[in-house]
Amino acid sequence: MDEMLNPTRGLPSFTTLPERPRLGTTPRKDGVEITKPATNIGCGQLLGLSFVVPPLGGGGDGIRHAPPKGGTTNGWPVGPQQIKPPPPWPHGHGYQKCRPFVPKSTTPISAPGYRGALLSTALFLLLSAATTLSASAAPLTAAINALLGEASVKNAQVGISIVEITPQGPVNVYAHNPTLPLAPASNVKLLTTAAAFEKYGPQATFRTFLYRAGTDLLVVGSGDPGLGDAKLCAAAGWKPTTVFEQWAAQLQKAGIKSYGNLLVDDSVFDQQFLHPAWPENQRLSWYEAPVGGLNFNANCLDWIPALTAHGVGAQLIPPTTYVSLANKATRGSATRAWLWRPPDSNAFELRGTIAATGHAAESVTIVEPVLWTATVIRETLAAAGVPATGTVRRATLAGLHAAGTEPVLVASYETPLLSVLARANKNSLNMMAEALCKRLGYDATGRAGTWASGTAAVRAYVVGLGVPAPSVALDDGSGLSDANQVSAQAFTTVLAHVAARPDGQLFVNTLAVPGAEGTLERRFKGLPCAKGVHAKTGHISGVSTLSGYLDVGPRRFAFSLLTNEKTGNANPWQDHICQIVWDWAK
Repeated sequence: MDEMLNPTRGLPSFTTLPERPRLGTTPRKDGVEITKPATNIGCGQLLGLSFVVPPLGGGGDGIRHAPPKGGTTNGWPVGPQQIKPPPPWPHGHGYQKCRPFVPKSTTPISAPGYRGALLSTALFLLLSAATTLSASAAPLTAAINALLGEASVKNAQVGISIVEITPQGPVNVYAHNPTLPLAPASNVKLLTTAAAFEKYGPQATFRTFLYRAGTDLLVVGSGDPGLGDAKLCAAAGWKPTTVFEQWAAQLQKAGIKSYGNLLVDDSVFDQQFLHPAWPENQRLSWYEAPVGGLNFNANCLDWIPALTAHGVGAQLIPPTTYVSLANKATRGSATRAWLWRPPDSNAFELRGTIAATGHAAESVTIVEPVLWTATVIRETLAAAGVPATGTVRRATLAGLHAAGTEPVLVASYETPLLSVLARANKNSLNMMAEALCKRLGYDATGRAGTWASGTAAVRAYVVGLGVPAPSVALDDGSGLSDANQVSAQAFTTVLAHVAARPDGQLFVNTLAVPGAEGTLERRFKGLPCAKGVHAKTGHISGVSTLSGYLDVGPRRFAFSLLTNEKTGNANPWQDHICQIVWDWAK
């Protein structure tokens, strides 16, 4: 058997990508067709090796999917085509040449005198800049200090860190309780996404594999949170199920007209899909979606309230038998409808009143991500002419190999890492960040990713940048848990570090900007500083945070504004501080 299709041995977690063809369907020499969407923005693509599933189950067995013959990357051959992932959003900057992520060496420079001279020079420059700025920043300090008495934060716990990012390193501009650990809410996503950006590099992609395993089909997940994501797919002109329809076409072209069971391998993550610290009364909300090793449409069922020939109902997107729907809604003068289900069941009820058919879809979470994904795949393949004769079952690639089955790769799908980072940071989509967290945990331990291993990996990354260990305590990867505690200085340290990378602008571009689609769409209205802001919001009960970047001409600042036990709306207060910095720095 061609080595490329032999999934029996281990493979590095990530490899670089060959140059990506833009459009069309390209047959490869190994017979595996690679299908691309008709756009280079947003959605993932079907193509050759990139973000792969490493050895599964800790037993050493896993995928060894060698790319086509050509050059070498990370010790593995890469194909003759150079693949460039699409930017996550239309305004993304250009990409550098694809290359593997090389961690910064922690080995001391062999000539101690030279290393000491470098450190002394850097320290001198930093202290000199700090001294100069401390004098010139007096008006800034006075202006921000005056805002600490505003009603919304007067009795709150406040942590502020503002630094200017200079060629010599970050220089302190303003600080108020900068090392005080506070609940950061969704600002935690900045730490998780920065850790993933630095660990894997901006060219990395998540991969999902489709194999033929005897008479069965096997889908192997890598924890990709973007598979079938409605927003990413819409940007490419796709439906959430388009990739599965293309899989069906590839199966038919390979002569596979039906199959037995649909086997699914989600062993890259554990089976704890919901974090125990998340609010139990918000389980149905899209921002509390479960997280699995195999996911579809952010693990939400989309639906639209509708008028029907028999009264009212709901259009499900996609139509599926994975859920049941009891209609208890009635016709009314206004549409106030919702879907409800018990905590551990996919038996939904349509409740409320419906006045007219809706235009925008609502989202509600489902139970059991992997079975949800598998059911939609099975139904989509059947609708496209490739039915199953068996059922959906869990299995592992390593287990099949151990039992003597040699799965053969039929198709694959990838989601660019930058698309996932943008969904996490721009739209504050928790399950995207949580999948990154668990994936980091998997790669750190070689075992199924968990919240414990994932948060430990993110924390190790932050502390490794010089942040004091007591300043960072993480409980999840998104900030939905109220047990997270992080200092403002920790955020500005990470933000300054990532922005200083040669490719750091790619990370900056994943953050929300005022007036555009994302969590800052309605913020900073009428403020001149809006044009220079890239930031991440954060809100849970009693907590309001904003951390990110402020560009003022050629100068770039990293800031973190954390408020706990606030009263009222702290958003205008945060926006005002950014404007004060803008006015001072011009």
